[in-house]
Amino acid sequence: MNRVAKYLTLIVATLSLSVSLPAGAALTALISVHEGSRDMWEQRDRIQTLLRQRFGFDEVHFLVDATPAEVPARLKQFLEEAAEPDDRRLVWLSGFADNQETSICAARSFDTIRPRASSLILAPACYTDIITLPQGTRHYGLTAPLPGNSTARLGRTRAADAPWIAVLTLPSTNDAIIHGTNALIFAHLEEAPVDHLDPAALLHHLRVKFRWNGSDFTPTLDLFDRGLDPGALAPFGIRPTAAGPLAAIGGAPGLMRRSSFGLYAKPDALDGLEMSAHIDDPVRVLRRDRSGQMRFVAVGTDFFGWVRTDDLAE
Repeated sequence: MNRVAKYLTLIVATLSLSVSLPAGAALTALISVHEGSRDMWEQRDRIQTLLRQRFGFDEVHFLVDATPAEVPARLKQFLEEAAEPDDRRLVWLSGFADNQETSICAARSFDTIRPRASSLILAPACYTDIITLPQGTRHYGLTAPLPGNSTARLGRTRAADAPWIAVLTLPSTNDAIIHGTNALIFAHLEEAPVDHLDPAALLHHLRVKFRWNGSDFTPTLDLFDRGLDPGALAPFGIRPTAAGPLAAIGGAPGLMRRSSFGLYAKPDALDGLEMSAHIDDPVRVLRRDRSGQMRFVAVGTDFFGWVRTDDLAE
């Protein structure tokens, strides 16, 4: 089958059964996954059961004939559909961004997308350019949102703006990496608390479990939270979690040459510096970038980013 057609679009339309939602609230999801992954087909029944039993979904529909070029328009239609105040929407898009024939990214002329309902969106970074988030949205490149401290900064919003939107970036190059990341997300959903999809937990999972050397992928999260009560967002929201031990992050201990060093938001020593860090906390080296000149690290348990390879002692 031509790779252009090797995509599966999964639409999940649901009324909540087990999730504690206001009467009439609807949970809907649009998932477009690169169909080269055999796991997607083999785990179809497993996904249906997972969505019904853990997160309250009751209908799962598969549409097989979507092409990469159709994905942006379908996403726009889905996210901009009229919504009730208590509606929730889940989006999961995975695929390529760097090849014109197989890219699921939108053309430069594509209209921007304004989500109408509270939405959790997992997608390649190119979608952060066309999904319009309200003023006050917080960006998490090195850190993660904390429960009770993720409310949007002051900014101008419109009445039609969704009260809560989270956009988590996914990798968009290399078959094995895309398929492997899909498997990481499947595994996280299976282990997630019942009736709860936490974007901060997903962000942490990708930072810690994504171990493909030679990839420049950097998981980030953009979050707009108008300050809704966590109970009103189910199954979405930021949930308090106990910080795990540093050893649980894995990787190899990193010995820095100097007491202070640059921590970068992307693997670019010329254009990615985000902050200067000090070795008050231990450093764990998780993987290297494509050039070999940068390493993705955890600094303690709260910061994740890139350091220059030259800043690490052999």
